[in-house]
Amino acid sequence: MPERLHYLFVCYANVDRSPTAEAVCSRIAAENGLDIEASSAGMSDGATRPVTKKIADLADKIFVMEPDMVTEMVEGYGQNPAKVICLEILDLYKRNDPGLVRLLEQKLYEHLMQEGSI
Repeated sequence: MPERLHYLFVCYANVDRSPTAEAVCSRIAAENGLDIEASSAGMSDGATRPVTKKIADLADKIFVMEPDMVTEMVEGYGQNPAKVICLEILDLYKRNDPGLVRLLEQKLYEHLMQEGSI
């Protein structure tokens, strides 16, 4: 049996996008019988849960919202570029916004299909 995967979702403040992504991923994993643990963090100093190297190191995949965050995760937090995935979701949404949820569902299902998980 494969080990549980840990997916980390990262935005700036850890208020809207990444907590929504964490919830969407947890729901998709439960609905599809996938052993994925989701968490979220933010890159700004004032983030609800600031990302740290330790948090990043524990993740099997790190999903960032914007392209510049990829560079920050690789250079600032020493992460392997192969495990950092950019979702390309701009900071235009409030937490649990239906448009954000749909976008996250689409992007996560695409990723899971590419990985052969579903």
